Amino acid sequence: MTNSFLPSLPTLSDFFFQVWENGQLTKADRLQLRSYLLSDRLTEADYTLLNRLLHAVRRGWVSCTSDRRDGEVTC
Repeated sequence: MTNSFLPSLPTLSDFFFQVWENGQLTKADRLQLRSYLLSDRLTEADYTLLNRLLHAVRRGWVSCTSDRRDGEVTC
């Protein structure tokens, strides 16, 4: 039996590449990142990619962008 009610997520490596290439982590990206973290399908390699992405945000290599009009970033 498959869980067809769950949205299909692109592979984490594709997601990582997209964010790294854009240099920005949008609100939609953060929601997708949360979906990855809440899924039970992550491998050790996936956790390594997530740690690299968070490290890039901390170092300023990837910036969090706001989709809100007041400009507040919640990243």
